[in-house]
Amino acid sequence: MKKIAKNLLVLVVLLSMVVSPLNAYAAQTVKKDYPLSNGVQYKQYTYSSTNTNSINHLAIDVDETTEVQLGMPANVNGRESTVANANRNSREGNRVVGAINASFFDMSAGFPLFLLAKDNVILNGGAVSNGSDEYMNVPTAFGVAADGSGVIDYFDFNVTLSHKGTDYKMSGMNRARNIYEGIVYTPQFYSKTTNTNEYGFEIVVDTGAPITENKFGQTLTGKVTQITPYGSKEKISIPSTGFVVSLQGGDWHSKLSQIALGDELSVNFAIDKLWQDAKFIMASGPYLVKDNKPYIMMSSSSQRAKEVTSRTVVATSNNGKTVHFITVDGKQKHSAGMNMVQLANYLVSLGVDQAINLDGGGSTTMGIRNYGSNNVVLANLPSNAGNAQRLVSATLQAVSTAPTGKGAKIDYTNSTNHATLLAGASSSIAVKYILDENYNTLPLDGHVSLTSENNTLKVNGMNYTSTTAGDDRIFINHDGTPVQSFQVKVVDAPATMNIEPKSKTVGAGDTVKFTMDAKDEGGKPLVYNASQVEWSVEGNIGTITSDGKFTAQNPGATGKVVATLGTKRVEAAVTVAKAALFKDIPSNYVYYKEIEYLTKNNVITGQADGTFRPNDKLTRAHAAVIISRALDLKTSNVKNPGFKDIPANHMYYKQIAAVVESGIMSGKGNNTFDPNGTLTRAQMAKVVALAYDLKGTSSINFKDVSKDHWAYTYVQQLAANKITTGYGDNTFKPNEAISRAHFGLFLYRAINP
Repeated sequence: MKKIAKNLLVLVVLLSMVVSPLNAYAAQTVKKDYPLSNGVQYKQYTYSSTNTNSINHLAIDVDETTEVQLGMPANVNGRESTVANANRNSREGNRVVGAINASFFDMSAGFPLFLLAKDNVILNGGAVSNGSDEYMNVPTAFGVAADGSGVIDYFDFNVTLSHKGTDYKMSGMNRARNIYEGIVYTPQFYSKTTNTNEYGFEIVVDTGAPITENKFGQTLTGKVTQITPYGSKEKISIPSTGFVVSLQGGDWHSKLSQIALGDELSVNFAIDKLWQDAKFIMASGPYLVKDNKPYIMMSSSSQRAKEVTSRTVVATSNNGKTVHFITVDGKQKHSAGMNMVQLANYLVSLGVDQAINLDGGGSTTMGIRNYGSNNVVLANLPSNAGNAQRLVSATLQAVSTAPTGKGAKIDYTNSTNHATLLAGASSSIAVKYILDENYNTLPLDGHVSLTSENNTLKVNGMNYTSTTAGDDRIFINHDGTPVQSFQVKVVDAPATMNIEPKSKTVGAGDTVKFTMDAKDEGGKPLVYNASQVEWSVEGNIGTITSDGKFTAQNPGATGKVVATLGTKRVEAAVTVAKAALFKDIPSNYVYYKEIEYLTKNNVITGQADGTFRPNDKLTRAHAAVIISRALDLKTSNVKNPGFKDIPANHMYYKQIAAVVESGIMSGKGNNTFDPNGTLTRAQMAKVVALAYDLKGTSSINFKDVSKDHWAYTYVQQLAANKITTGYGDNTFKPNEAISRAHFGLFLYRAINP
């Protein structure tokens, strides 16, 4: 290890020089922050700097019940999604609460590219890449030490072949043989043959005993049973009791060409002391942070390092007692991703001490266990089509080993939001989930019950009904043990009640829906069952249903609609409207009273079609008819007024003759009466003033009726007797034709001073 560190010192300096300080304008917003178990905290950030990024972060405090584990598919060269792998490894006493994708792997064959070992058992020998543009161009790894702490450091893994007292350092084990390399293949290789080409030679060794695993510190010794010469295309099988040494290049031929059949060969697998007896080691790269400083162990000017993409990182702090899983979504609208320099600087800003890069891009995945289920689900958005997870060769998992305990945390809803209940009202509970103290999800069906502390609440499953006024408490239990409780306040009457509408005029036969609301002493809505409201009527005004629908009867009647709840009641005044006088004069018409009076006294009548037509202009003939009826003028033996347009057989001859003879109306010039002409407001003033012998003057001076106006005296007499007030702009509009409704109004006021 010292030799490795010394040789890499210059390279580290060169590669780290390009790291720039963190953007001074960076900002991070925490979107989610909650524990997944005791010791594992999940956070999701939106980080804005040069780009906006979505970041998921698991902080894992390793202790007696919290571990970081290596997750592998069933076969070394197999692949599995991060979430599926986590759920397959999760079980009672070993609950996976979070996971990320881990090592790099061959996308076509599926096997890991770099060293993987668990409990000293070598799962994959791997290689160290050549070139500063490679992710792992120096031997760096993340692992978990025997004490459970996280470790990020260099490693020194050696495969040594021995023949007649001479040791030969091999290039690696159980991976593809490249040019000038010497590779050892054991039965643990993913293929039954070495799969090498003819440009080399191979030595088959049999130890005489089955080889079930390869371990650090292990030495395999056996006899040479076969040697294939250079150029042989024979596929060499790996014996279950031995190993194959595969060599390429003239240097290896010169060193080992003297080996003969029957010779004894040994191979030893060794790793430096730091990693010996580690719980696992997983080689990856590049190194990103060392001692809380950027420490990028690859060329930051290389295309791979400069690419802004999804990233997966494992980091440590607190002397390895805290392990961090971090993913950065990339190449999406919500998250651009990071290059290696941005990533290293960001990790430093988080406060990690050591950090190493893992497989990123489309592989970047994080899964977490959400409350309400012990299954791990996807937490980030992978950059693949449809955000699908890529199948990967290994995962890192945050694991809670604590056994499932009793219920400690709960999420539930109360159908009435814990509001005050009226005695007799009901409420219910819906439990979303119950967790134990380690955030393990507990089963619900058949395990959850409710109890009433004072037995004043009648419980039926997840429902409870209040029986008497007072305070009680509901306990939510899991397997009989209380997990949560809440107070239930019950009253026998609301503090306040309101009814809507508070008053109403309703036409006979019409219906109105009355509603009421009730509040407690705090002014909050009181909970009651709709069936508890008693609706009734007072007075002979109609009927009401149990849900407050009132139907009016008996026009002209008045009374009340009453709502009673508990011991309290509230009332609404109701008037049943009189029937419409005419089709166009409903009971709420503004001049209904006046037109009703004149109609009942046979002063005015409607039209043949049942309408009154209040806005039609009044003709002079109709004015004469109405005045003659109002004054009960005699229409028999009347003097002929001699108008050319009013012959003796005119339908209103008698009435016109009567009002002319009485001096109330007169004709127009040219000896005509103009029966179909309209009556102006000035003419109306004269007719009404003369008909009722009005006297007096008013303080109102209409600006359009000057003292020299021919109708000034008559208008003043109407105003003095409060028959007219004119318009809001202090005008009388004397030349405007008067409507049937307004003539009736003025006449009513004259008759009823």
